[in-house]
This record gives sequence, structure tokens and C-alpha cells, in this order.
Amino acid sequence: MTRDEVLGKLKKHRAEFDARVGAIPSSALDVPVPGSAHSPKQIIAHVSAYERLIVDRLRAARLGEHTEFDRDRVGWESFNDRIWAESASMPADVVLARSARDFLSLLEEVGSLTDAELSEPRGITAAIDPAWLQDRKLSEVIGVDGFEHYPMHFAQLEAAAQG
Repeated sequence: MTRDEVLGKLKKHRAEFDARVGAIPSSALDVPVPGSAHSPKQIIAHVSAYERLIVDRLRAARLGEHTEFDRDRVGWESFNDRIWAESASMPADVVLARSARDFLSLLEEVGSLTDAELSEPRGITAAIDPAWLQDRKLSEVIGVDGFEHYPMHFAQLEAAAQG
């Protein structure tokens, strides 16, 4: 997948995510979604945390630094539990602002990649933690943690919008 294709998918699916978030009354952002233990605010923080991880990984790799995030070492369940807990007490406006910043940072970082870096271990991709890549292309793991991740939460956000 080319850089432009990855960026296009990120923008498309994130816009769909944001439209669902925008349909939720602000008074409902802190209320658990029906059938879930998490509020829309926590879901937004959760998605944003994955975007931030991608950004942090890419920035570290660009500096030749190796990362060992708990998400890659301990597992996504532990990482998610930490994010759910941390975001529970955060004000919704802070979560929304951070989410917007994280997405812009993600677009900037992915936009600076080459097509080759997205498809093979060269350039900064050679410094990416193999625990994250798991023998996959960089474009694939950006998909898993980015544009494939957003739709996983659409139904919850829609339920929150409907009350």
C-alpha cells in the first residue's frame, strides 16, 4: 500500500469516526455506552492512544531509537486497561483536543514516510520495534492500529448518540 493510500484510508475512516463522535451530545460523553463499561470519552481516548503509539514509534525510529511499549511487550489487553483507567477521570474537552492533535500528528508522521518504508524494512522502518511489526509491513500495522481500528468502535459511538 502506498503512502497516499494509507493517508487516504486514515482520513476516510477517521472522518467516519469523528462524525459519530460529533453526533453524541456533550452531556453523554462521560456516560457509559449502553452495553459497555466505557464512555464515549474513554473510547475516543483509547483510539487516540493507538494513534499516539504509532506517532511515538515513528518518531523514535526516525531518531534511530528502539521502543519497548507495554502494548508490544505485555499485550494489548493490559495497554487497553491502562488507557480505560487513565481516561476515566480526564475531562471530555481534554480528550477531544488531544485526539485531534494526535490525529494531525499521525497524518504528519505517515506523510513523511516513503512508499518503500511502508512496504519493506528500509529507512526508518528498519528501526521499528519488531514486536509491533510481527513480520508485517508498516502499512499493515498502521492499518491495524489506525484505519481498521476506527470502525471497531462505530457501533458503540452510534449507541451513545442514540442514548
